Amino acid sequence: MPRAVVEDIHALPLPDFSDYFVELERSLYADRVCPGLPMEFSRGCWWRRSSPCTFCGLNGALMTYRQKPAAQVPEEMIEMSARYGTSRIEAVDNILATDYVEKALPRLIALPEKLAILFEVKANLKRHEVEKLAAGGVRWIQPGIESLDSRALKLMGKGTTAAQNVQLLKWCRQFGVRVIWSVLWGSPRESDAWYSQMGRLLPLLHHLQPGHAVRLRYQRFSLYHRAADQYGLALSPAASHRYVYPLSERDLADQVYYFEDSEDDDARRDFRALDANRRPGVQAVIQGMDAWGDAWRGLTPPMLAMHDSGDEIIVEDTRNVAVEREQRVKGSAREILLAADQGMPEARLGGQLKGASRMEIEEATADLIARKLIVRLDARLVGLPLWDPCMSMPALTAFPGGYLDRHVGG
Repeated sequence: MPRAVVEDIHALPLPDFSDYFVELERSLYADRVCPGLPMEFSRGCWWRRSSPCTFCGLNGALMTYRQKPAAQVPEEMIEMSARYGTSRIEAVDNILATDYVEKALPRLIALPEKLAILFEVKANLKRHEVEKLAAGGVRWIQPGIESLDSRALKLMGKGTTAAQNVQLLKWCRQFGVRVIWSVLWGSPRESDAWYSQMGRLLPLLHHLQPGHAVRLRYQRFSLYHRAADQYGLALSPAASHRYVYPLSERDLADQVYYFEDSEDDDARRDFRALDANRRPGVQAVIQGMDAWGDAWRGLTPPMLAMHDSGDEIIVEDTRNVAVEREQRVKGSAREILLAADQGMPEARLGGQLKGASRMEIEEATADLIARKLIVRLDARLVGLPLWDPCMSMPALTAFPGGYLDRHVGG
């Protein structure tokens, strides 16, 4: 029997967490727990409704998207924060509603004491939107980045590009927004060569926030599950389920959420034991993501930042791949670097630099690439430096979903 569906989501009452907070006050560990408030403002995914990501099985077969009015959202956050005495709020929505940035955030921005909020978002946010999110207290986001290769993103139906994903990572570091993200690998029909190219890009991004490499899992209700034949998949219940449920293969297939391709040898391996000869590109990305994470485990993460004097841009670079610790960029190269900060299509550079010849533009572009200050992605030039100064990011202990301090009281 189909489950009940709430159509009028804005009429739902606020959640009652009073029992939890009563128990927390009685707990021996009360002084170690910094609770967060899970809150819901929408159900479903507006992107899935038009072009679902191939791997996503969230919301089952239900395609309906419902959201609370934007004006209602900050008022509910403020009320819940006051009721339970915590500023931490984790939105459990699949995706940030499209009008919340413009219509809900101004009220949050105006608060004298900001809330600490987490939202899942689509990765095509623009610079001014990230800035507004940060100003409104949304200092943690989980964007659906999934890859830094546009071909892989197209294969997954993400509706974004590698250039957009790099720009988002850049703006989040700029405005002090923490990012939870990963690179998914293992999609049907992907090419290992894509990962080889991605692996060469990763060291240039060490001043941005690292993610993780994660093997794609086949979920019930996803396109991969519903149309397995079209993707050349022979899906069977993930092997781990057999250790839990004493059922036949057929009954198990009716019960479980995760599946694996029975014809894929790598599906039964831990991805770190992956056959490097079969997938050297994937192996390079896994190692590259690990190295990126290691670069952030020190006291001071790598930085690539610039400021513009008007005549020249001075760049400070502490990445391991830095050509020089300090670089000065003048003339046409300065104009190109400024244009690349916005991810300008390379074909439009001639119109931007009207006083420069085509050869001069090509030479200056090649020089900036050699100096590891810009990259080519999706026929665009993407500038890598941040603007100095950057906003500091919230401490890991400030996670909006709550935090357990293991060190209180020794």
